[in-house]
Amino acid sequence: MNYTSMTAAESLNTAVAGVLARMTTAVLATMILASVVVSLGLVPVLFSSMLGYVIIFAPLVMSLYLAWRGADMSESTIKVWFYAFAGVMGVSLSLLFSIFTTASIVQALAGTTVSFGALAAWGYFTRRDLSSWGPFLFAGVVGLIVMMLFNIWFASSALQMTLNVLCILIFLALTAYDMNRIRDMFWSATESDVGRLQWFAALSLYINFINIFVSMLQLFGNRE
Repeated sequence: MNYTSMTAAESLNTAVAGVLARMTTAVLATMILASVVVSLGLVPVLFSSMLGYVIIFAPLVMSLYLAWRGADMSESTIKVWFYAFAGVMGVSLSLLFSIFTTASIVQALAGTTVSFGALAAWGYFTRRDLSSWGPFLFAGVVGLIVMMLFNIWFASSALQMTLNVLCILIFLALTAYDMNRIRDMFWSATESDVGRLQWFAALSLYINFINIFVSMLQLFGNRE
């Protein structure tokens, strides 16, 4: 893609469209893989031992590693990690797919798509600078992770419901924040940086989408 021959606005729109295409492909791959794992009857095998905890926490470990070492990776390496992350997430989500009804999964996916799209559009088109949201949202995510780990041991249904609500709100806000940041980032990006930045931007939006989806499914879904 020759970004230098385009206007600034065309380059921006093309770059962001590439981000959304990558994110959408990863989401579809995750959903398909989760469904396949369930249909093959592999969930009891994968989650009946300590291996289950490894699978559940693997996406978190991978995302932290990407945040730590991603700046040193080539574009091709980032691409491999991105789709590997989506694949591991698919295996992890298969546990939820085996618990909730297909109708609930579809409804949660639809609700996530609509709400995610609305906040992403607002974050992209608003003239407001949302950069000041960053520290508060980061603190919110850290708090969520700590409380979720805490609730693994105490298994409080009331706390889990509260965490699901907070997760939806925080990651919807993060979606608006990230799209605002992505718009500004690509507006000033050089042509040589666009490819790598697209993968990192797609990863941020993908993580937001999946977290919203999981929380909606747990909050509103019906179990088998």
